[in-house]
Amino acid sequence: MVALAICALLWARKERQVLIPALIAPALLVVQIVLGGLTVLWKLPPEIITAHLATALAIFATVITIAVMAGQPSPSQEHPAQTRRFLRLALTTALLVYGLMLSGSYVVGSGATFACTSWPLCGQTLPGMARLGDINTLHRLIATIVGLVVAWTLYTAWRRRQVAPGQARVAVAAALLFVLQSLIGGTIPLLGSGSLHFGSISNQDAATFMRGLHLAVASAVWGLLVLLAVLAARQLRAAPQGAELERLEAAEAAARESVSPLRQTLSGYIDLMKPHVTVLLLGTTAAAMAIAYQGLPPLGLTVATLLGGALAAGSANAINCYYDRDIDSIMSRTSRRSLPAGRVQPRQALIFGLALGVASFLILALFVNLLSAVLACGAILFYVGVYTMWLKRTTAQNIVIGGAAGAVPVLVGWAAVTGTISLPAIWLFAIIFYWTPPHFWALSLLIEKDYEKAHVPMLPVLFGEQETRKQIFLYSLLLLAVTLVLFAMRAMSYLYLAAALVLGGILVYMALRLLWERHSRRWARTLFWYSNCYLAMIFAAMVLDRVIFH
Repeated sequence: MVALAICALLWARKERQVLIPALIAPALLVVQIVLGGLTVLWKLPPEIITAHLATALAIFATVITIAVMAGQPSPSQEHPAQTRRFLRLALTTALLVYGLMLSGSYVVGSGATFACTSWPLCGQTLPGMARLGDINTLHRLIATIVGLVVAWTLYTAWRRRQVAPGQARVAVAAALLFVLQSLIGGTIPLLGSGSLHFGSISNQDAATFMRGLHLAVASAVWGLLVLLAVLAARQLRAAPQGAELERLEAAEAAARESVSPLRQTLSGYIDLMKPHVTVLLLGTTAAAMAIAYQGLPPLGLTVATLLGGALAAGSANAINCYYDRDIDSIMSRTSRRSLPAGRVQPRQALIFGLALGVASFLILALFVNLLSAVLACGAILFYVGVYTMWLKRTTAQNIVIGGAAGAVPVLVGWAAVTGTISLPAIWLFAIIFYWTPPHFWALSLLIEKDYEKAHVPMLPVLFGEQETRKQIFLYSLLLLAVTLVLFAMRAMSYLYLAAALVLGGILVYMALRLLWERHSRRWARTLFWYSNCYLAMIFAAMVLDRVIFH
């Protein structure tokens, strides 16, 4: 690793995509050596075991990055926006697999491997192992979610096989190995319970072998997904420009027009619900439920709450699209939405949004509780009436105040489990409330001209980019402070504290770089992307903390 870093300094000093990982790798190796020593001295504590694996996987990723980025990319035949979207998907999938592997490491380190007696469901938990059974079940739930994301990544990569055949092959290999490692993992609890036997080999020896194989195949999946993301990043470096870019844009427009009317209509209604926003809201709702329950809440309650929450979010988004259709048609970022593009008529969009809101209230009131239904309905009214119809077009503080609507889903999830709203739920609300301004202001820096053209008084339009960068930095500091309150009030323990400090520290660092580099928007784009990941990871850390330590 040291030799690699020296070579990079000598011969690749101007290639930052090679130099930076080459310098990071030796530092990670030192950390791994220290963690390895602590693992032995402290007799295999699960937290240190997990950190040791995390560092090893990070080293693996840096080596792959160096190997791929050292080569020269072939000219890309894909629109850079499409490549960038796939890059974000590949990175997200890789990070999810990373988190899945760390949760599996904790399962082993905490002694929860054999807490469940069956697979894929946990089955009957062994006596005295209820908490360990929750840890094991949580790992399986994470694996299910990650599996769906891996499948979507495969589907997306396969659709791009004409422009990126190598990436499609890597995605196929990663998906097949993911299925294989899932099946291997399923044999471990069956061997532990005696439901499965491998001939004359003892179940203990067979389970030990399968655990090692499970980790090895999972590491291969991680490596392939890192490779997929790095290949997409390298392709982006060779994105088409000028006349070639115009040709690709014309071809995309022609392809959209050739889609059947029924498919256009269906996609139009789905687009009104803004699925990418809804998924993030549902993630925080589910996390709040798990935190309040201190484990995995009943399946029926979870499904009803998430369905009602999805309909509520879809209702608010659809009515927002109806009201904002005039400015959406002006802004290039939103001009392809359903209403400006003519795929859905305004009256139909309004009826659709209202129907979703009514359905959401009924589902939550009948199958969850009245408090959750009232909170969800209140969020719709606030988002539409206060933010969309009033604040968005009148004040630069629109995002600050209007962000409260996006923080309500955690209250819905908490109320679904407890029937009340307590102090920890208020702090979960506060985390999302203070997360919203830096997230959306980073976006506003990227599309400032759009907002100016549509006369939307976003912060950079009224007060300039430098003031916006300053506010992003200040709110990032506030967000970090707010996340630490949960530890101070003993609602969370040291696992969450470590995650909050690391994740929040990275966000503050990005905000500081954004403040320093006044004429670069690269950090605005990076911060916007990372802030999405930050919110998902900080809530995942809360869930893990509550399940493991409470």
